[in-house]
Amino acid sequence: MRTRLLAGTLALFAARLLLSLIRTGPVLVADEIGYLTNARVLAGGLPGQLEQAPFYRGGYSLLIAPLVNLSSNPSFVYHLVLVLNAALAASVFPLLYLLLTRFAGVRPQLAIWAALAGAVYPAVTVLSQVAMSENALFPLVCLWLIAFAGLLRQEDRRGGLLWAVALGAATGALWAVHARMVVAVALAIAGLIWLALRRRLHPAAIALGLGVIVAAAVGVHFLDSYLINHNYAGSAPDELSERMDSLFDFQGLRTAAANLIGQSWYLLVATFGLAAAAVADFVAGWRRHGETTAERATAERATPVLGVLLALTILLLLISAAAFPERTRPDMLIYGRYTEIAAPALIAFGLVALGRVRLSFGSNNVSKLNHTLAGVRQFAWPLAGFGALTAVVALIRATASDPDAANRWNVSALPFVTVQLGPAILIGAALVALAGAGLLWRVRARGNNALGGAAVCLFVAVVAYGVWNPVRSSQRAVYPPGWESPQAAVERAGAQTIAYDLDHYDTIGLYTVQWFMPKTKLTLFHGNRQSPPSRFVLSDEGWSRSHRGAKPLWSAVGRDETLWETPRGG
Repeated sequence: MRTRLLAGTLALFAARLLLSLIRTGPVLVADEIGYLTNARVLAGGLPGQLEQAPFYRGGYSLLIAPLVNLSSNPSFVYHLVLVLNAALAASVFPLLYLLLTRFAGVRPQLAIWAALAGAVYPAVTVLSQVAMSENALFPLVCLWLIAFAGLLRQEDRRGGLLWAVALGAATGALWAVHARMVVAVALAIAGLIWLALRRRLHPAAIALGLGVIVAAAVGVHFLDSYLINHNYAGSAPDELSERMDSLFDFQGLRTAAANLIGQSWYLLVATFGLAAAAVADFVAGWRRHGETTAERATAERATPVLGVLLALTILLLLISAAAFPERTRPDMLIYGRYTEIAAPALIAFGLVALGRVRLSFGSNNVSKLNHTLAGVRQFAWPLAGFGALTAVVALIRATASDPDAANRWNVSALPFVTVQLGPAILIGAALVALAGAGLLWRVRARGNNALGGAAVCLFVAVVAYGVWNPVRSSQRAVYPPGWESPQAAVERAGAQTIAYDLDHYDTIGLYTVQWFMPKTKLTLFHGNRQSPPSRFVLSDEGWSRSHRGAKPLWSAVGRDETLWETPRGG
């Protein structure tokens, strides 16, 4: 089994590394630039110009910061980040396997397939192609669940101390990477307090676990403060407060409630119903009729950690739904990126639940018919519920007003085309998910290999589409054929500072170009009413008409963006 585990991990790493070869640089702005320039600052480089961008926490940036100093070529450094992403994504496979076998009592023959299915979840692959914090969150959630499970199962004082420290460290790391992981902090503290009240954990272990969480929180505060002072001109927009102000009115609450419905629907569809299987397995617990003693014992071992996973998922759904009290894009209704960090573990536990279901076909046609009818009755209510949920989500989408284009990156595991995410698209995705769930249900009787292989094939098929859209389509949109980095032109001209004209603002231009000028400071000004604070100006192609003598040094292919050198700064 170790050979298969190692081979699978290496294959996942190689596949994602191969996909990264088509990449040139950041495509998600300002998100990627936020994390990348944070890393550059932490590595001692020049700060970015991020005053107008949201604040991005420093945990993931701290992880990739050592890579920044390995080369002066921004494109090469970016590829090093993608290599690290591929390694982080591949680690999900052995971590899930460890979680299932050691802490959930799952047989290795089933656990290997369940872990692989979770590790090939499309969003893990798609997001490995960008410098986003989810690349750290996917394996960290697995580590956090392992630490939580170990603490729940600890049997001696020393073990309790070690697992409490591990849980505190994993919780602190999650908090350092993204603010939404406050839910993990809350669950970890609640778990420690609950174990204390039940007298299942020595007071020293509780104090140590809480102490590590507090120490990590203090460290995160200083890290974030450093980045705000050096990369955000001393102040960072508080998106959470702004959104909370919009949330606490009738319109905001209604929108958040609709988001909760849509995003829960997305998690069911994106996992081909395996998230629902995990929920059903937890609800059933160990009270399963007809199971052997061994099967019941396995369920009892899996239930506590599965409960923690489901609690984490529910809280992430609540935070994600509340994050968009005003929807401007269609994907916000079914936004998945905030909750998908729990999807690999949900898929693994869901597949385990399916793998434990036993068939009881009789030897004659009558018993087979009775079994079929029983199956129809068993699934009538779940199917009706899913159909009603899909109808509600499609109706919400049909009556919504969100004019901006859909962002495929946030719904990268949707098993259907995206387009503008209209009602027909959502219904189509639901039908595909339903067909996939039906396939998994049918093949479960043929053994672990058939069940696991079917699940992996379903997710790989979605990945194949996800690589083309959004990964390849975004790559071509930002870096079309003929595009060249501005680094060489800037270095030839000896530009130490470049003034960016905000009156000709281009989102991709303002943020992406920063990454390709690692030794050049960027300043902002309004060209229509201010003189540029530098001889070198990044503006539109019309800049030279009002600034006689301006010489073009570099132009972005496909965008109205040119770097000018003026005789006297204007």
